[in-house]
Amino acid sequence: MTNLTLTDTTLKLGELNLDKSQFMLPKKVVVLSARMSYKYQEVNGEQVRTDEPSKLVCSVQDADKIKVLKEMNIAIEELKAITLEIHDNLDKITKLAENDGLLDKTVELVNPQVRLMWNMTRSNWSGVKLVANDLKMTGD
Repeated sequence: MTNLTLTDTTLKLGELNLDKSQFMLPKKVVVLSARMSYKYQEVNGEQVRTDEPSKLVCSVQDADKIKVLKEMNIAIEELKAITLEIHDNLDKITKLAENDGLLDKTVELVNPQVRLMWNMTRSNWSGVKLVANDLKMTGD
């Protein structure tokens, strides 16, 4: 881990990993929704979307919590979803996400990290999100 200086003006808070030991991270999650975000490039002074994916953004829920609630016949819709972003291995992930192939699937996160989440509406940091390198499909 690289030490950062307190006077570093190039530091991007959104890319700074928080201490995972302070959070109860789920081992497996169920994907509730998934959408691909694409990179943009400037063309004639305008930002134009490319076909190159930049990340997959998902709403997920802890698979263990869902299992327990379903066994107790309690609705899971009231649970607050967790925001998950996948930044690496996008070729594989894009194929999995096609035609809603990830929805309601249980997946295991590869190298999950906790980062600050930017609130576009309020233009500030509010909450945290999970960021993972990859997903492993499970048989659940």
